[in-house]
Amino acid sequence: FTLNDKNEFSVLLIKRGGYPYKDKWAIPGGFANMDESIDETAARELKEETNIDNLPISQIGTFGDVGRDPRMRVISVAYMAFVPRSSLNFVAGDDAQDADIFRIDIDDNDFITLVGVKVTITENDLAFDHNKVIRTAIERLRNRIDYTNDAFRFLKDDQSFTIHELKKIYENVKYEKLDTPNFRRDFIREYVKTGKVVLTGSKAKSGGRDAATYRLVS
Repeated sequence: FTLNDKNEFSVLLIKRGGYPYKDKWAIPGGFANMDESIDETAARELKEETNIDNLPISQIGTFGDVGRDPRMRVISVAYMAFVPRSSLNFVAGDDAQDADIFRIDIDDNDFITLVGVKVTITENDLAFDHNKVIRTAIERLRNRIDYTNDAFRFLKDDQSFTIHELKKIYENVKYEKLDTPNFRRDFIREYVKTGKVVLTGSKAKSGGRDAATYRLVS
């Protein structure tokens, strides 16, 4: 997951070049080799299909519904990572014929539309059961963002950011408008007073005015 160039919550997908689901968009992935761990498999497949390396990936769940892969019985372990857009220099490779960042739109009926630079698709257009995987990942992220440092990983620069920048990330992930005074109060209590973030001593333009900037310590 990342924020696109307009700071909108987005996901990286690849376009499959082989069967099954040829020409369908999907999460990067593939089969494990006999001599590697599943963590190593996830990192290798991401590198092979998108040319992205060394991301802080973490497991989100196991998916094993019968019939999820028409070739055979397949049980998948899914991973996710949260990164700033500037670090996603992706290039499609291996059996992926394309790769793109898709904005995640969720309507009032909880239906997901994925808006890319070249094409717009719905969650039902994804290969395999990857709509279920993405939904699970979004739910996990929303559940953990209030008590982890996940939000900071979306920042363009975690060594110089404003409270407004961080608030926009929370709003994009949660799909809700947050009260500014309450968010500021919680930020000061949870991060500044605990020493997790500190003032940089510099200011940046935020909402048309100068705002204090912070940096992440831990």
